[in-house]
Amino acid sequence: MHSDRRPTSRFLRPVAVAALVAATLAVGAPGANAASVLIDETFSTQTSPANFGFPTGASVSNGLLKVTSGMGNYTTSVKTFDATVAQERTLDLAFDWKTEVATSGNKTGVELRDSQGNLVFSLAGTANELRYGVTGPVSDSTSAPDSLNPAWAKLSYDRSKWYAVNLHLDFTLQRVQYLISTKETAARVMASGTANITGRNLVKLVACNYYGTDVQSIDNFRLTAPANAANGRLKGKTMYAFGDSIVAGHTYPRGSVNLTAEREAMNLTKYAVNGATINPGGNQILNQVRNASGQSPDYVVFDGGTNDAYPDTFDRAAFASAFESTVRAMRAKWPTARIVYVSVHKLGSRDWNTQLAIREVTLQICDGLGVTVADVFGDTTLDTRIDSHRVAYTFNGTVNGYPGTGGTGTHPNLAGIGFYVPVLTAAMI
Repeated sequence: MHSDRRPTSRFLRPVAVAALVAATLAVGAPGANAASVLIDETFSTQTSPANFGFPTGASVSNGLLKVTSGMGNYTTSVKTFDATVAQERTLDLAFDWKTEVATSGNKTGVELRDSQGNLVFSLAGTANELRYGVTGPVSDSTSAPDSLNPAWAKLSYDRSKWYAVNLHLDFTLQRVQYLISTKETAARVMASGTANITGRNLVKLVACNYYGTDVQSIDNFRLTAPANAANGRLKGKTMYAFGDSIVAGHTYPRGSVNLTAEREAMNLTKYAVNGATINPGGNQILNQVRNASGQSPDYVVFDGGTNDAYPDTFDRAAFASAFESTVRAMRAKWPTARIVYVSVHKLGSRDWNTQLAIREVTLQICDGLGVTVADVFGDTTLDTRIDSHRVAYTFNGTVNGYPGTGGTGTHPNLAGIGFYVPVLTAAMI
C-alpha cells in the first residue's frame, strides 16, 4: 500500500507549519508552499547589522543576543525591522527568552510595536513574575517610564528557565495569537490565548530596561510570513465541527478548530465528542451530524477514524460505507457548505497498517465526493511514532489549566495543535 498515493485535484499542496509549534524541536512541513522566511537568526556569529540592529546595550556572544546590558532606568534600545517586514499583513514569530533579573523591584522586557507606536505584544520579567501584555499606551519607544508600560498579565515563574514565545500576528484583523511556554522537553505552558491589538504592522523590537540593570538573552529568533494566510477572508464565517477527541480537544476545551476560529475571527459551533467513531455506535459522528443545527454554516469540518483504527475489529468495506454515509449526510443537510475533512497526524498510538488503510479509504471518498482535505498526516512532519514527538506534542491531562506533555501520541497539545491550524486554515481558504 502506498500511503502517499492519492488523487491531486482536490487536495491541498503542503503548507507551512504554524508559529505555535514549541521550540523543543525543530519542525517544518515539506513542499513548495513553504513559509517565506524573513529572519532566521541563531546568533551563532555576529549579525549584520551588528548586535541585531540594537544601537546600545546589546551584544552577540556565545550564541546569544544580550540586550539591556548596562542601561539606565526607564531606558530603551530599538531595533527597526526593514520595509519587507513592515509590509506583511500576517506574520509568525518565534523566539527564546531569558532574563537575569534577580533583585526585587527590577524589571526588564521587550516590546513589539508598529510604525505609530501601537503595541503588538510585550514580554517582561521581574524577580518573581513573568509578565506579558497585548494592550497599553502608545509609545515612541524613546523611553520606558511606568506611565507607558503595557497592561501586564502577571504569572509566577522560575526566572532561571528559558521561555519559548510563539506569536501569530494578523494585522488585517488586528489580532495576536500567543503561546508562552518553558523551553524544555516536558514544556509547561505559561499562557496561551488570542487577543485584539491596536498594532497595524511590525516595525520595532524594543529592549526595555524598565528599572534596574539586568540583562536579557534572546535566541532562535525566527520571523516568517505564512504561505497561506487568510488575511481576513474567514472573518465572520461560520464553522460546524464534528469528530472525536482530536477535534473536541480531549480534556482541554480549545482544540485545533477552536484555535483556528479564534485566530480568524470565525463563529464556531463544536459538536465533536471524545471517543467518537465513523462506524456505528453510541458516539457515531453521523449522529452528531443528525443532531446538529439545520441552519447551514459556511464550513463543515470533521475528522474520524482514530477510534476505528484497531486491526482486530477494522473492516475496510464497513468503514468505507459508514464514512461515505457521513459525508453524504453532511452534503444533504447543508448543500451550500464547504466540507473539510481533517486527516489527523501519524499516530504512534494506533496500528500503522490500519492507519494507512483508513487513509486510503478516506482520501478516495473525499476526492470522489468533492470534500477538501486538511492533510495533517501528509503535509506536516508531526509523527508520534517518533518518541520525542509523542512527548513534546501530545498530552493526556492538563497542568495548571493547559495541556501537558508526554501523552500517548493521540491528543495534540498546544504545540501539536500548531501543526493543525495552518493546514486547516489553508483548506478553508
